[in-house]
Amino acid sequence: MQVTSVERVPGPRRAFDLTVNNTACYFVGPGVLAHNCSLRYENRKLVQGLTRGNGIEGDDITRNVMLMKGAIKMLPANLPDGTPTPALVFVRGEGIVLKTDFATHFKGESNPRNTANGTAKRQSDNSKCAYITIMAYQLLPNGMAMPTKEQELQALQGMGFNVPRFVRCVTQSETEGLYQEYVQTVRASLDYDIDGLVVEVNGRDAREALGELNKRPKGAIAWKFPHEAKKTTLRNIRWQVGNSGRVTPVAEFDTVVLAGANVSQASLHNISNIKSLLADSPLAHMNDLTSGMEILASRRNDVIPFVEAVLAASTEPNPQTLSVPTNCPSCGASLTRDGEYLVCRNDDCPAQATGAIKRWVKKIGVLHVGDTLIEAMVEDGMVADPADLYTLDPDAVAALEIGGRKVGGTASKAVNNLNAKKSLPLHVLVGSLGIPLIGREMAKMIVDAGYNTLSLMLKARVHVPLGLADGTKLPAIASIPGVGDTKAVAFVEGFAAKTGLIAKLLGNGVQVQTISGPLVGQSFCMTGFRDQALSDAIEKAGGTMKSSVSKGLTYLIAQDPSSTSGKAQKARQYGTKVIGIEDARKLAGL
Repeated sequence: MQVTSVERVPGPRRAFDLTVNNTACYFVGPGVLAHNCSLRYENRKLVQGLTRGNGIEGDDITRNVMLMKGAIKMLPANLPDGTPTPALVFVRGEGIVLKTDFATHFKGESNPRNTANGTAKRQSDNSKCAYITIMAYQLLPNGMAMPTKEQELQALQGMGFNVPRFVRCVTQSETEGLYQEYVQTVRASLDYDIDGLVVEVNGRDAREALGELNKRPKGAIAWKFPHEAKKTTLRNIRWQVGNSGRVTPVAEFDTVVLAGANVSQASLHNISNIKSLLADSPLAHMNDLTSGMEILASRRNDVIPFVEAVLAASTEPNPQTLSVPTNCPSCGASLTRDGEYLVCRNDDCPAQATGAIKRWVKKIGVLHVGDTLIEAMVEDGMVADPADLYTLDPDAVAALEIGGRKVGGTASKAVNNLNAKKSLPLHVLVGSLGIPLIGREMAKMIVDAGYNTLSLMLKARVHVPLGLADGTKLPAIASIPGVGDTKAVAFVEGFAAKTGLIAKLLGNGVQVQTISGPLVGQSFCMTGFRDQALSDAIEKAGGTMKSSVSKGLTYLIAQDPSSTSGKAQKARQYGTKVIGIEDARKLAGL
């Protein structure tokens, strides 16, 4: 089975063995460069540029994309294979800042990756977007993947796009040799940063047949390069209170330059990790870290600051013992142990209140309500929880002072944007409450399993099915595919704990969106292609989109309804109807 090798540009991915026909294969495919974006072409013309966002909704950066190098404004009349260019084409790629452009045009910035991310989304003074380069890695004519990755990249090249370097590899040893070449010479010679190679099965059908794991394709992996690490001196541990009350230790140390960024702090994660660092060091006899200790710091995957090891004892004359606290650093309440973690159980802890409000605003997607404004409103006593956001007086917010300046006219935008988000899908509302382990995706699984009202969620049990008045039964939460015991307990207990907040939100005008339309109760999954417009239309008509085939799926949408791919065979075994794209579009009303 042939695989195709392409450079990976920085972005977090997992790594695991990829097996096709019982042969370990590595495909090094393009990964996340610096700032993921999707380009939409209609009748060959570039009409829209979007960021990846949360994977479902992204920011419209069309105005900025139009300035970027490598953003082809008009596609050729024909694809490189001679077929006419379809009316609808998607191109996925990354916005990167080349090292040469970074040195010339972004002096004083931290590193090319962060610079590309911030510059690409600028709402004002976007002139420096002209120094961002689009590098394309996926071509989707009519939203469909091409037969092989190699054809896709060659087609992008032939249309004038910048693409990462790529090679088709046939054997594992061939790809291993390529990896070593990159580690030893190629990586350093490039004009842009990469943190590894992406390995992907070349053939689309074979790639699809491998299926998914935790909603990630099994047909693609990441093969990271060794990360850089340097010695430095530990100065302090800051105990940071999170949104849920969990108190996390953060190491503060002398600044070191790692992968082009200045690094001076890194999470120590939990108490057990601190104990492990000491146990694996020459200082195993000690119970606590101290200031002045020599440590080894890194940026794992060239992204995440990390304390790799404790190397030597402090050389300070009177080092400070950095012991585990017994009281919350924010509110002073006594801390409790929850497994490996310290937790503040005080619901009135200001750190948790601020965090909960920030999380709510971010999850429901409200603009012009930033962290600084939230902190100021909490400090002033205007808000104590997310429900209070819907009682704000614009004039009072405008009079707030932040850094010596009044909020002013931005207040009206903030309040209007909040009020515009009063109607929320059930899974968004529940997934934004801050229930441990239950985000929007997990909440949607529970909604899709039949718990589609707040009252039904309140009646849910971990291991006991819920009988309805019409005689049907909803599954126990733990038995819903993808949930399991731990998350089921978190949901049932967490939802009950949030009933007061839910009641307050509803009392202040927040509503659960009513789902209606001809596709209510029907579920769909796509295979072999992605079409966001079709997904949106299905959900607007009341249908549910799923990422994998499971029992109860109504329709599997395939490019070829007679396909014998793994997904298609599995769907037929479950009694799921396999339909074509045009049939799906008709069902969705397109």
